[in-house]
Amino acid sequence: MSEIKPFSGVDGRVKLAEAVPLEAPFTLNLFPSNLCNFRCNYCAQSRGGAVLAQEYQMNGEMMTLDTLDRVIEQSKGFTRPYKLVSFMGHGEPLCNPDLPEMVQRVKQAGIAERVDIITNASLLTARTAQALVSAGLDVLRVSLQGISTESYRRTCGNAIPFEKMLAQLQYFYQIRGQCKLFVKTMDVTLSGEENQEFYRIFANCTDRMYIDKVKPVYSGVEYTEQERDLSEDRYGKRHEDRRVCAQPFYMLSVWPDGDVAPCDAIYRANPLGNVHTGDLVDMWRSSSLLEFWKMQLNCERDTHPACSKCCAPNDVQHESDSLDEDRAAIMQKLEEMPQ
Repeated sequence: MSEIKPFSGVDGRVKLAEAVPLEAPFTLNLFPSNLCNFRCNYCAQSRGGAVLAQEYQMNGEMMTLDTLDRVIEQSKGFTRPYKLVSFMGHGEPLCNPDLPEMVQRVKQAGIAERVDIITNASLLTARTAQALVSAGLDVLRVSLQGISTESYRRTCGNAIPFEKMLAQLQYFYQIRGQCKLFVKTMDVTLSGEENQEFYRIFANCTDRMYIDKVKPVYSGVEYTEQERDLSEDRYGKRHEDRRVCAQPFYMLSVWPDGDVAPCDAIYRANPLGNVHTGDLVDMWRSSSLLEFWKMQLNCERDTHPACSKCCAPNDVQHESDSLDEDRAAIMQKLEEMPQ
C-alpha cells in the first residue's frame, strides 16, 4: 500500500544547522536536458524558447557523457559519497537518450548512496523502464499533470492519453525490483473531487504519492502570480518566513553544459565555474561560495539579483534544514574556517 507522503521525505535527514559547514555536499543535482516536451502553465517552459534563452540562458542543451564523466571523476575527490545524486533540472531528463547509461555510470562509480530521477514520465517506455532498473536506479520520481487526458491538455498543452501513462507506471512498478516509484501531481491539475481519486488510482501501484500545492517558483509565469501565499510550503505546512536559504549549504547543481551552481533554482545564482575548466571540490571550497553563504546568513537574499526572485526557502525547504535561528553560530563557524 502506497504512503501518502511528499516526494522529498525527511527519511534520514540530519539537522542541517548542526552539520554545516559540510566537507562535501549532501546532494548533487545533474541536469541531463534543458529540453522539455511539456509546456506546463505553472512552469518557466510555458514562456517559450526565446524567453528561456534570454532570461535563463537555456538553449536546449543536452548533457554529454563526457561532461558526466568529468563530474564523476571530480566527485571522487570529496571525502565521502553524496547522500543523493538526482537527475532533474528545468527540462525533461528522459529527453536525453543517454539517461540510463548516465545512471549506470554514477552507480558503478560509487559516488552516491542513492540515485534518483525526477521526470514527467511521458517518454517512459517499457524498454527504458527496464534499462533504468537494470542500471540500478534507486527512486523514480514522477510528476503527473492530473489524472485525465483533458487535464494534460489543459495543463501542459500535450494531450497525453492518461490510461497509457498509467499503464506505463504500473509496468514500472511491477518490474522495479529494489527501485522505488514515487508519484505526485499539483493541486491545480485536479478538481476538488479528484483528490481522493488520485490517491485511489495510485494506492497499489506506487510506493509514495502526494498532491503538492503550486507556488510561484518562476518569475514572470502569469499562471502562478496569484499563488503568493508563502506562509505555507508546497507540502501544506505553515511556517514563519524563512530568511536564509538552506540549499547552497548542502547541494551543488550541474547544468547540461557543465556550469555549476550552489542550488537547483533556474536563476543560476552565484555560478561557481564549469566542470570542463574547473573542479567541483575546489568550487565547494571556494571563497565565492563562502561569501554566498555569508550573504544568506546576513539575510540579504532580497538584495541578490537571483535570490530575490526565488521562493525556494518558503516553498521546498524542510524544517530540519532551517538555519534562521542558528545564523550567528553558523557564521562564527565560517569565520573560524581556515582560509
